Amino acid sequence: MRCPFGTTRGQGQAPDTPHLRREGRKQGMAIGYLKVSTISRGRGATACARMAYVCRARIADPRTEIMHDYRRKRDDVEAVGVVGWKGDAASLAAEMSKSEKRKDACEGRSIIVALPHELDADTRERVVRLWCEDLRARHGVACAYALHLPDAHGDERNFHAHVIVSARRSDGLALKEKTRELDNPRTGGVEVEAWRVAWAARCDEALTQTSTAPRVDMRSWKRRLEAEGLPNGFIEPQEHLGPARAAAERRGQRTAAGERNRRRRRRRAARAPMLREHEATKRKGEEMSGIEKTQTRQDPQGLEALARRAAAQSHMKHTAKIVSPSTGQRLPTRKAGMLDKAQSSLDGFLSGIERSARGELGDEER
Repeated sequence: MRCPFGTTRGQGQAPDTPHLRREGRKQGMAIGYLKVSTISRGRGATACARMAYVCRARIADPRTEIMHDYRRKRDDVEAVGVVGWKGDAASLAAEMSKSEKRKDACEGRSIIVALPHELDADTRERVVRLWCEDLRARHGVACAYALHLPDAHGDERNFHAHVIVSARRSDGLALKEKTRELDNPRTGGVEVEAWRVAWAARCDEALTQTSTAPRVDMRSWKRRLEAEGLPNGFIEPQEHLGPARAAAERRGQRTAAGERNRRRRRRRAARAPMLREHEATKRKGEEMSGIEKTQTRQDPQGLEALARRAAAQSHMKHTAKIVSPSTGQRLPTRKAGMLDKAQSSLDGFLSGIERSARGELGDEER
């Protein structure tokens, strides 16, 4: 359903909304983003405040008797809806508040997901609704969602959705027992990972109907680097600015967090050639069959080329490990000598290969 709310002056401070960046667009892939946070009274958050903000609605909290009104920001709401609940989002938020008695209770969970910009409006809403139905089928919870349009001064591809999930199972009319599998530290992470898999599957299913059909990658930078065999600090994540600092940056006012992000982007750009070289080397290695590798090892010239490719990978890994993530400078420790030792060993190894190819090695050296 489309957002039905009118306009008026709002009250209160808007909860934080991440600025979603599309780091992989240059490679033509859809980058997945899914962040889960708890709506905890202990940290001053409430389901009514969060629901009012994401839906750009006017909702009264029955526990605190505070009226939360964000209808003035309604222009960026594309669609709202509920799953697993007979009423609207406001009534669900009120029930989430009334169901909890502890002063530090978790009233629910707030999720933000990035939507592929390749999808049209109806498909985006269908993907979010189907995923909410997946959550209900898995945990029996009620969900309310709101799809937001890109910010007028930000990335025009930044379509995203907010999903509010109840902390208790729902029969459609009332909230019942707690979802303990999500509260348990041993199982909560596993369940959230299942959410990520389900979200990627729903996005991929919708994207296959487009002409480009990119795949959604839900892995963090850490996991991507581990899969590529690169150290964790090779790609530094950027610091979240938040609404106030992001607005200041758009006005041309430089902030400390913005400066840190600019330094990280410069270091990332400096390491980009090394990353491309690593990817090209990996592709070449995957293309070589076992027979080709055997033949290469029997050929001195081919062996030299293989050694140089392997050395390039080792060189890049050592370089990344001895560069300070904070300054981008070479570390002034004994670790900095690793690269020199590796390069020295490589030069000696390659020299031996060349001499062997020319037949200059004696029996003892062989």
